Amino acid sequence: MAASAILTPKVGCGFADELKRAWFWVRMVLDKPQDADVLLRNYMVDIVYKRRFGCLVVVSDDSDFVEVFQEAMLRCLKRVVVGDMSDGVLKRIANAFFSWSDLLMGK
Repeated sequence: MAASAILTPKVGCGFADELKRAWFWVRMVLDKPQDADVLLRNYMVDIVYKRRFGCLVVVSDDSDFVEVFQEAMLRCLKRVVVGDMSDGVLKRIANAFFSWSDLLMGK
């Protein structure tokens, strides 16, 4: 089972319409610093607590998600990070790490 949830700032990239057409769920947030991170972190915590999935995949190097990853680890969920940092804190507590640039090159 897979889930797709995208959170985008109200003012920003402007991909909401395109994502909705591609059948992604898009939730708009205010254009305040950290609003999208807080909402996404809360959503991930809800998923971890309810054990909706067995694997948490994050496409980010953002250390704001460390506590969620630690909780997922305590609950024996697999953790996967796709990011750019070669030595990020998320990479160290993930079960698997994939470089975004390597994925784009097809490695």
